[in-house]
Amino acid sequence: MNKVVIGIVSLIAIFIFLLVAYQFTNTTSDKTFPEVSVINSTDHVTWATDSAKKNVLVEYSDFQCPACKSFYEFMKSEIEASGAANANIMKKVTFVYRHFPLAQHAYAEDAAYAAEAAAKQGKFFEFSAVLFDKQKEWSENKDAVKKFESYAKDLGLDMEKFKKDRDSKETKDKVNADLLSGQKAEVNSTPTFYLNGKKLGPINSFEEFLKPLQDL
Repeated sequence: MNKVVIGIVSLIAIFIFLLVAYQFTNTTSDKTFPEVSVINSTDHVTWATDSAKKNVLVEYSDFQCPACKSFYEFMKSEIEASGAANANIMKKVTFVYRHFPLAQHAYAEDAAYAAEAAAKQGKFFEFSAVLFDKQKEWSENKDAVKKFESYAKDLGLDMEKFKKDRDSKETKDKVNADLLSGQKAEVNSTPTFYLNGKKLGPINSFEEFLKPLQDL
């Protein structure tokens, strides 16, 4: 009987610990990180890309992260789709994608490298879309790198250049630079969004994500 009681108490203790840990890692401060909104020449930018841009939404993301895929799908359908109710957001917000591959995701770095190689041929967002759309396919495949190559081929990329760029030091440095900038801005999970330098969150629903964008 005592063993049963001890077991129950232990389970409760573990649950409380995990709950506290979740709340800790998903709670933000009121601090802003203005450096996050500084767009550099290696950033991947879409939506309002003209020189008059005033609002900058930055996402730190991991291609193998299921939550990142969910937000990608939400933005695709609710903001980017033809006739979307929130399509006007694309006229007033510059969207910047940055890499934050998590250590627990075995192929996240390789996916980021492949996306950077596609970017060298002007296909970053097209390749990113494929990675999210087919996330389950490659994330459960022991030869994910070959899958990435097949996606690049399907997009009509120069494969010799793709492989060279994917394996280059420049590409790895770029992904690492994104990761380091995220760490400095206190990214602790993916996806993490910053609007004009202010960290959004904790985001508990897509509606909470949309509201500050709708209020601009």
